[in-house]
Amino acid sequence: MGIRKALIAALVATAGIALPAAAQPQAVDAKRFGVYVLVADVDRSVAFYELLFMKDPQVRTPALVGFDVAGGLFGIVDRATFAPGTPAGGSVRPYIRVVDINAAFAHVNTLAPGRIEDGRVTTEGPFSFFRFTDPDGNTLEFFSLTVPR
Repeated sequence: MGIRKALIAALVATAGIALPAAAQPQAVDAKRFGVYVLVADVDRSVAFYELLFMKDPQVRTPALVGFDVAGGLFGIVDRATFAPGTPAGGSVRPYIRVVDINAAFAHVNTLAPGRIEDGRVTTEGPFSFFRFTDPDGNTLEFFSLTVPR
């Protein structure tokens, strides 16, 4: 919800004034969350992400490939087709929660040696993470969260 609608809704709620039905804020009826990275070479990136996620893509067209990652769609999109002129890398910062941060780090370190930021897992309180780049310079972050019981 936009800040303006949220402010109006809050003011109306505290004032006891009803808005007409058309003005009532509506939730987005989302079916699935996704994110995509822009790439120069779809086939090269698909090979990288198949190894990273250890699975085949769920969706595949010549210019867009999608992987099911924890119920969301992680897309690989051909930059020349969908976003010409967009600079390489840094167009998005996907972050993915993993079960075992150390196992994920070992896997990525095997797959993309030398592309892990600071070359280590960073831990801050219950939050541990590391960032790495794909073949097109897009940065991804894997994280884990230890919730005290």
